[in-house]
Amino acid sequence: MTVLTAIYDFEKVELNSADELVALLDKVSALEDPTFLELSTSDDAILSIGLGAEFSTLRFYENRLAGEIYHSSPTLAEPHVATFLMGEQPTHMDDGSAISVEDARAAAIEFQKTGRRPEVVAWTVVPLPDPEPS
Repeated sequence: MTVLTAIYDFEKVELNSADELVALLDKVSALEDPTFLELSTSDDAILSIGLGAEFSTLRFYENRLAGEIYHSSPTLAEPHVATFLMGEQPTHMDDGSAISVEDARAAAIEFQKTGRRPEVVAWTVVPLPDPEPS
């Protein structure tokens, strides 16, 4: 089991067990506004989960400063769009990344078990913008 650092709504907590993770997923889902929950490992792998809407979205960073960035591949029949708070900052979810809340929660649980990109959902690489010409 991987110890995770969780950040949401100006709160930062350490998660040492699956029960703590599930309780936090429930807590963030019940906040007044849809919110991104960021889960990170000690080697800076990050899973961001949009919670509090009727659907969810995921973004995975192999490393905070380097490596590929992914978003969940959509599994819902029609496109869904939402804005989730990251602190006070409204943050739009990636287009084409809506998945069920159940799938997002399963991905979070797998991430805590392995510390790696969850395999319970499909992923799409997020293209990085081309650097500005010098």
